[in-house]
Amino acid sequence: MHDDDRALRDQLRAADPARALPAASPMWLDHRMEQIMTGQSPTTTAVTPEEPRPAIRRWMPVVGVAAGLAIAAAIVVPLTLGGPEPTVEALQPPAGGDLASGSCLALQPETVAAQEQAFAATVVNIQGDTVVLEVTERFAGEVADRVEVTQVDAITSDFSGVSFEVGESYLVGALDGTLTSCGVTGADSAELRAVYDAAFPG
Repeated sequence: MHDDDRALRDQLRAADPARALPAASPMWLDHRMEQIMTGQSPTTTAVTPEEPRPAIRRWMPVVGVAAGLAIAAAIVVPLTLGGPEPTVEALQPPAGGDLASGSCLALQPETVAAQEQAFAATVVNIQGDTVVLEVTERFAGEVADRVEVTQVDAITSDFSGVSFEVGESYLVGALDGTLTSCGVTGADSAELRAVYDAAFPG
């Protein structure tokens, strides 16, 4: 090597700003070469992905409408249908002359127990001479939900029949589809209730 070449080399070394830095390790050199070959930057700036916008839930209005229709149906259907129609039967009024109050014996539980139908009911309507009884309690026999009877005139029945009044409760006995008078059918008083309780214990 000529002296001129050596002098030029010394000048270049003196001008090198990295001459005071320690030599790079072989591992770092290998990693750097890999980055250069793969086109990667030595430093990568982390990029925070943009938060996606919440999707518009198009099904929410549909669910709301369906829930509203279900609630409306639950209210309207029972009002429209009104529930099952009550069963109705008619009982004939008691016969007249032979059941006059003077010929009636003292009422016994055995007489009430012999009735084919026995029930408690409340008068819900009277139209003309037709009385509609709403059955509230059954003691004997098959009795409909409502029973229609004929209003009996107290005078023509020798006061042995019952004069029904709207809103009042009664205890009713019947044989062969006919109301039984002589005290078997009457206002739901404590005295008559005691006879019915004795006739139908438990």
